[in-house]
Amino acid sequence: MISDPNALLLSLPFGEPLTSVNSPRYSWNSAVRGKEEFVILQWTLEGEGCFEIGGKAWPVKAEEAFIAIVPESSEYYFPKRAQEPWKFAWLNIYGALGVSLFRQFRAQFGPVVPLPRRSAAGMLFLRLSELASTGKLSDPHEASAECYAFLMKWSHQLTRPMMQLGDPVQVAMALCAARFREPLGVKEMAAQTGLSREHFTRIFTASTGKSPAGYLRELRVNAARQMLRGQDAPLKEVALRCGFPSVRSLKTALQESTRSR
Repeated sequence: MISDPNALLLSLPFGEPLTSVNSPRYSWNSAVRGKEEFVILQWTLEGEGCFEIGGKAWPVKAEEAFIAIVPESSEYYFPKRAQEPWKFAWLNIYGALGVSLFRQFRAQFGPVVPLPRRSAAGMLFLRLSELASTGKLSDPHEASAECYAFLMKWSHQLTRPMMQLGDPVQVAMALCAARFREPLGVKEMAAQTGLSREHFTRIFTASTGKSPAGYLRELRVNAARQMLRGQDAPLKEVALRCGFPSVRSLKTALQESTRSR
């Protein structure tokens, strides 16, 4: 039982589906925007902005969004050398649970995250920013449901990439990184990119120097080696947690990897 149902509620009081800036005077420091915690999501539609956090400046290009959490040591601004306006949609999200979820989301995917305009998550974000701009998200239960739906869809796109998210080789590599512990096969990788298995295998091998199956196996072997170095885990558990169907297949992969070095 939830002791405080209000702890699940979010508030989305501010947002805009389209803002355009073209002056270096556009600059915000997240450390001086008050003590109340809230999330800033800003999604580039055209042009480019910049987001600084942790001593690093991240370009925020079209179809990318940055995640800032007030108060923190971060800044976002219009780059001085930019040649065209920075056009973006933005949204502010309040609520302790929402802040916590987006903090974890940022830790997993980074401060600047792909958000394709034609994707399901992209359309949900535009809907949220439009509703917030017109004051139609005043009901906290409806606002929370809309925001959670967006966050789950965005997370799903990032962990299970679809073909519209970019170059098929990059999509497949991201898919392998996210799901190498699962029984993932070349056929499913190809399906996620929208290519035939044969064509996908050719372009992946030409680009990476490894077959899709070989690339996936290398990820699993590296994970197994790291696990074996870091803890005294049974081989059966290592195999299970690193995507190998058996201890025998794990041992074979480790031996082959050692011989090829």
